[in-house]
Amino acid sequence: MIVIKFGGSSLRSEFKSAVSLIKALSEEKDVVVVVSALKGITDLLEKYTDTFDSRYAVEVSKTYLEFGKRMGIDTSSLSPYLKQLFNPPDLPPQALRDYILSIGELLSAAMIAEKANGAVIFPWDLFVAHGSFGNGFIDIKKSKRNVKLVKEALESGKIPIIPGFIANLNGYRVTLGRGGSDYSAVALGVLLNSELVAIMSDVEGIFTADPKMIPYSLLIPYMSYDEILIASKYGMEAIQWKAAKLAKEYEALILFGRASDWRMGTVVSNSSSHMPLLSYDQGKLLVMNMDSEIPYEVVEEGEFWRVYRVPKRDSIKIIKELHRKIIYQENAQLLGRVKA
Repeated sequence: MIVIKFGGSSLRSEFKSAVSLIKALSEEKDVVVVVSALKGITDLLEKYTDTFDSRYAVEVSKTYLEFGKRMGIDTSSLSPYLKQLFNPPDLPPQALRDYILSIGELLSAAMIAEKANGAVIFPWDLFVAHGSFGNGFIDIKKSKRNVKLVKEALESGKIPIIPGFIANLNGYRVTLGRGGSDYSAVALGVLLNSELVAIMSDVEGIFTADPKMIPYSLLIPYMSYDEILIASKYGMEAIQWKAAKLAKEYEALILFGRASDWRMGTVVSNSSSHMPLLSYDQGKLLVMNMDSEIPYEVVEEGEFWRVYRVPKRDSIKIIKELHRKIIYQENAQLLGRVKA
């Protein structure tokens, strides 16, 4: 069995490729799918919950209806969730916020289910959570009894489609934090004892730096659970830190790939390529698997990593300078292996 998660960018730009991949995999193995909201939708929903300006809800509705029509989807399947958007129930403020924030994932799941012979399984029927609204944590032990819903869908010949990012907190919908669909996918992998969890996005895998900032950054073929957890806590957006922590706890094999051409670039397990990685977030620069020091305050460090306090105005320059050293270091090691 494989759990495969599609992020918002890959769904929006490579919807048909995602559907084709799901169908191709399902011919060989049982496949369970987790989906995010289309890119940009959660931001609109957050603005809607902050202001209750109906223009944001209209924009969400328009985006999904137009996208659905372009993809050849019967948009009547979206109607129940759009009604929830415009006519939410009377709930406590924080519960109402999470209720509305969950709607993007529900809309994505409905679209994928129609195109991929899928059955939508509501995540509040599957994941039992603790924590607080906006920051739920999945209780694996309490959720175990609900896995039968996924197995029943598979036995009926359907592909289970689960909206990510959402769980059940005392009978209410609760969201799992930004990037929470990663967490949903890894939790499913653990609950189902799947062979692997594939996280599909618009890039091939994890790189030595953000490839959108450093186009010549290098693909990292293997990362350890410890490496991925540290990186996810300090700005690397490939996976949410809760997902990385859960994967480490249960040694769940994770594969990162690109939805457009199905290229799978990075494996996360107990093994590592020991390649450097740079990541920046909110004034902190993570330098991993690299000896180079920079003239900034070290705020935290571990066996193979350091975090520096670096002003935002200096961050790009510092990352580019350090990355040039990474390229030199990797080329020197490659040359040494060739000579040997």
